Parts: sequence; C-alpha cells; structure tokens
Amino acid sequence: MSLDNWGWSAEREAEAAALASAGLRIGRVIGRGRGLYALNDGEDTRLAAVSGAFGYRAALPSDYPAAGDFVACREEQGTWVIEQVLPRRGVLSRLAAGPRAEEQVLAANLDAVFLVFAAGTQRGFPPRLVERLLAQVRESGAAPLILLNKADLAQDRMELQEQAESCAPGVPLLFTSALSGENLEGLRASLEPSRTYYFLGKSGVGKSSLLNALFGREVMRTAEIRAADGRGRHTTTSRELFLLPGGAILVDSPGLREAALWAGEDSVEDAFPEVSALAEGCRFRDCRHEGEPGCAVQEALVEGSLDLGRYESYLAFRREARYHRLRGDQNAQRVERLRWKKISRLQNELYRKREKPG
Repeated sequence: MSLDNWGWSAEREAEAAALASAGLRIGRVIGRGRGLYALNDGEDTRLAAVSGAFGYRAALPSDYPAAGDFVACREEQGTWVIEQVLPRRGVLSRLAAGPRAEEQVLAANLDAVFLVFAAGTQRGFPPRLVERLLAQVRESGAAPLILLNKADLAQDRMELQEQAESCAPGVPLLFTSALSGENLEGLRASLEPSRTYYFLGKSGVGKSSLLNALFGREVMRTAEIRAADGRGRHTTTSRELFLLPGGAILVDSPGLREAALWAGEDSVEDAFPEVSALAEGCRFRDCRHEGEPGCAVQEALVEGSLDLGRYESYLAFRREARYHRLRGDQNAQRVERLRWKKISRLQNELYRKREKPG
C-alpha cells in the first residue's frame, strides 16, 4: 500500500519532492482527538502533534489540520511532528459558532459529497435544508450527490424525487437502504478507488449504518431513532477517514446540528441555476431581483414559472453570503495583524536565544 491509496495524486508529486528535500514526509489526516492527529503515510498509521512553530504561525482554527488534509511531518526520535498543511482542494466548511465570521473546516481534499437524508422518518426531506447544504458543497468544489437513505420506509418515492429535482436540479439522486440492502451495489459502483467521499447530513439519517453496510461489518456504532420526533443521537463523535474494501475513501462525520452557511455568492448562484439563467434576461446587469424594472426573475415569479420558495431561499442565502463576506473582510484584517504579531514574537525569541552567551 502507498499514499496513493489514501488519495495522493501524481499532480502533487512536485510538492512531495520539495518537501522530501527538506527532510519532511507526507501523511494524510485520517482522524483526530485530544490535540493529536492520526496520520497515514501509506505504510503505517501514527499519532502526531503540530510543532511549536506551526502553533505560532496558525492564527485561526481553520489553519490547523482537518480530516483529509495532507500534512508535511518531521520525525523526531521516532515521533512525527506536523510542520505544515499542504494546499487544500475540495474543502467542505461551515460557519464556525461564535460572533466572528470564521471558517470551520469539516474536511479537505474531497472529490464528492453525499447529502444524506432519511426518506422514511418524520423529519423527511426538507427542501430548504437541501438548498443550504448544496450551496456549501458548491463552495467546496466537490461534486454533490443526494442519498435518500431508509428507502424501505418511504411512502411516496415519486414525491420525494420531484422534491429533489426541484431543490437540487441536475444533482444525481439515489434511493438506498442500509437495512434492506437496496441500491448498495449501485452506491459501491459510484465510489472510485483513491477518491474521497464525505457523508453530510443530520444525525439519525443512517450515515454510519451505510458505512457499516458498505464494509460488510460494523465499523461504526449506530443508534436508534426516537419515535417522538424522528431525531437520532450523535453516534459518530469525530470525522474519520475509512478505506473501503473497493479502495474508495469515505469520511464519516457527526450529524449536523445546524447548517450555518459558509459559501460565497458565486456558490449560491450555482445552487440556484434556474435563477441564474433567468437573471441573464434582466434589463440591468447589477439587478438584485428585488423589484427593479425589467427584472426577468420577477417576471418568472408572476408567471408562476419560478417557485416562490426557491426564490426566497435564493435571496436569503445571497444576503447571508454578503453579510458574512463583509464580516470576513473585517476579520481578515484582524487575523493578519495577529499573524504578524505571532511572527514578530517568534523572531524576537530566536534573536534572544542567539544573543545568549554559549
């Protein structure tokens, strides 16, 4: 086995060569806990912590390693120490809790994200949540797919399919059931070796059950759903990468408690392609679609060819994205000041050490 099995690609070989010449080796973050990261370099799995210099340079939580990151490590007395996080691709993030507009990285270097819903529970398939999660996936650059799990409990599949086509046009949809085994072979066939997939959804939709079914044995603990409200308990407590028997890499994650949007305005546009297509016919290029004359989007609403719920979600997400962008710009200035303050502190410490008499 090599690091290629964990998603390393030939396009990144130049990065590897430069790091190797500096005495560093590459591993992928496949799990974490209590300040330590589980890394696999294709040969072995080891625990590692970030170096002191890394901690000085990191100004935000998002600067630290996340599940799926490739990191450069130095070996010190048989222990790995993380020196840097390699450039990320396919980054799935959400807005971090707190007053500042900061990014919380859920996982990095993803190829595709499965939006997982439970077709047969009381919580069902909420279109507005689908739109919100889809905007986040569009921001990541990974390919979105929808899994309607627990299909054996679904009462009206045609209605669910129509809802999916309405709120996520063009996104592939698959009905699955970890219990009955329905479409598990189809799901396996869609998972390519050495590519990384993420299961995104609320607790109780059966993400861990699907993972167990794909493995053919229990690798993750599952929990029953409360009959009163259809909610599940969080059985997965951290994001972990699993290498499936067919060679695909799958990230199991805790269920989302809230889907705080971390997406730019372009990603919002991508999540609502019918609105973007209508906007091409607006009289003004900077039309906000909120009452301007000659607005093709407003005309479609009056004619009934554009769903009102979709339009309202589009406006809400766009306002949210703009608001977070403005907050983020202010936060970026604060972070840059903090970053240089840390660098200056580190330089001063180095100077003091050099000036000490030997």
